[in-house]
Amino acid sequence: MAEQPPSSTFKDSSLASVPPAVGVPDARSARDSQGHFLQPFRLAAVRYAAACGKSQRAAARDMGISDKTLGEWTRDARPDATGVVDASRFDELAQLRAQNRELLARNLRLTAERDFLKKAAAYFATPTNGGSR
Repeated sequence: MAEQPPSSTFKDSSLASVPPAVGVPDARSARDSQGHFLQPFRLAAVRYAAACGKSQRAAARDMGISDKTLGEWTRDARPDATGVVDASRFDELAQLRAQNRELLARNLRLTAERDFLKKAAAYFATPTNGGSR
């Protein structure tokens, strides 16, 4: 009986339904309605890159994605030497990045509102020359 390679295991049992990467993951069919890559594809891509024995750039080219994107996913997932991916950490980092983007956008909006209100307050606080007669 042949043993399954350790690169197809997850520490997170909630992703046990994600099949191991048999071949090269296909990036064309792995996007949601907004164009973002789906989580199972990202995990399969990291596992493939760790197990294929190719350079990160060659593995990314095989899948049809940017090597920088694959590098970011690999850093987030931190597969160990055997290719085991800590999926719970991978999900947590994705959520934290999304939250950070939302907070930065909110900060930018609030800064613009504050600057506008400062200018409006300065305009209305300035005395007029005409006045009433």
